[in-house]
Amino acid sequence: MKRINLILTAVATLSLLACSHKTHFEVDMPQDEQTHKYPSSDGYGFLGNDLEWEDIADVKSEITHLKYTVTGANGVLETHEFNSPSEASEWIIPLPVGEYDVLVAANMNKANGFELGETVPSKASHTLPATYTHLTNASSNPKQAWNGIAHATVVNNKMATAHLDLDRLLALFTLKVTNVPDGTVIDVSMRNAANYVTLTQERVAGHWGDPSTDISDDITLGRLTASNALTGIDEFKVFPTAKGLDETRIFFHINTNKGIDLDYEGRAPKMENGKKYILELDYPKLTPFMYITTAGPINDWTDKWSYDGEVLNPQN
Repeated sequence: MKRINLILTAVATLSLLACSHKTHFEVDMPQDEQTHKYPSSDGYGFLGNDLEWEDIADVKSEITHLKYTVTGANGVLETHEFNSPSEASEWIIPLPVGEYDVLVAANMNKANGFELGETVPSKASHTLPATYTHLTNASSNPKQAWNGIAHATVVNNKMATAHLDLDRLLALFTLKVTNVPDGTVIDVSMRNAANYVTLTQERVAGHWGDPSTDISDDITLGRLTASNALTGIDEFKVFPTAKGLDETRIFFHINTNKGIDLDYEGRAPKMENGKKYILELDYPKLTPFMYITTAGPINDWTDKWSYDGEVLNPQN
């Protein structure tokens, strides 16, 4: 690709505000008064980005790293990394005229406990390399992460914008157990979460991030005692349930105040990208095998789970 030298004066602000959900992106580059074109070599235009929260509840979330991948049918492949949304707002790059796909991965760096990688290209409706994300430690309860894909058309001597919706990646699990006896300890773990998520694979129309069929290591969620059972485990972040599986398995290793070890298991619905799940249990009603169901949605992003004392037959 031919190299061109530009001097751009950019004034950009990025604020993910509740009023509009949008990044506000303004570019101040001198235009020719007669042609209204931006200064670039012939056959080139410019590309900037515009971010929008998929869930307005994320408006106050912290983003410490963003990575953009830009590809085109013309063979262009570029990556750009930023340490904050304000840095990302200044992203304005010259590109040859053409059609482009843009992937954004937010908070998916090593400092936040993630690894990004690429696999062999798969069939998709874009030109991006198959990109996946993996947790270095499934039990680490990392920062929340977001991803999105957009298409943009770069026109000669003009500015194009990639409009990216930020989809929440990790599911959030909250557990409270009431009436835990003094001296009793409950260690809680989880199984069936995906080992990785392919960010460039569409999971449902318009939303990206398809869980793997491989499951991760067992996830250690935490320890509950009589003193902390009411506050419990709050929004522990995990990958969604592995593709092809219909349930989340939750394990309770209990050491009673009489020194007896018990191992209980709960079978709950599968967990999806970005959704929140709340489970409240009463210690005296716990049984070795529990079938946990969805009591109902609290909102578009949150499901409440319930257990009514029914025993799940482990033979089924």
